[in-house]
Amino acid sequence: MPVTVRRATAEDAAKVAGFAVLINEQHVGYDPVRFARMITREGAEQFYRDRAVAADAAVLVAELDGEIVGFAYLQYEPQAFEDILTNAIWLHDIYIDEAARGKGIGRAIMAAVADVAKEFGAEKTVLATAAKNEKGREFFESLGFKTTMHEMMLVTDRSVE
Repeated sequence: MPVTVRRATAEDAAKVAGFAVLINEQHVGYDPVRFARMITREGAEQFYRDRAVAADAAVLVAELDGEIVGFAYLQYEPQAFEDILTNAIWLHDIYIDEAARGKGIGRAIMAAVADVAKEFGAEKTVLATAAKNEKGREFFESLGFKTTMHEMMLVTDRSVE
């Protein structure tokens, strides 16, 4: 059965929240100093429920055989001073259930992200991926994304030489 990608509804928030918790755990596993274990199912459920109906955002879900197997959360940024960015879609989250990976779901979600970006009139889509997320980086590069920034971190209890 083909993958279907659609905008999330309030009823999808619980499933999306479960994926968000997994994203949080994945990132904490990469680097527990940089990434905080801060997402709860309840908090994530409310967040994505609200963002699904926000005028400047979209939550997308991917379904395979009638079951939600992935999601993406994106926000339109007409002007973001902190990122030196204008007229862009910021892809904050994308997650595919491990059992559903390798079936074209990520590409289907990213095609839908591109469609939503066009709906907003965005000229570009930007995202960040954890330094240790090699598969994610390779996936995005295969779609034509290029590296434009490198985030760096210094733990503040260390002296700068």
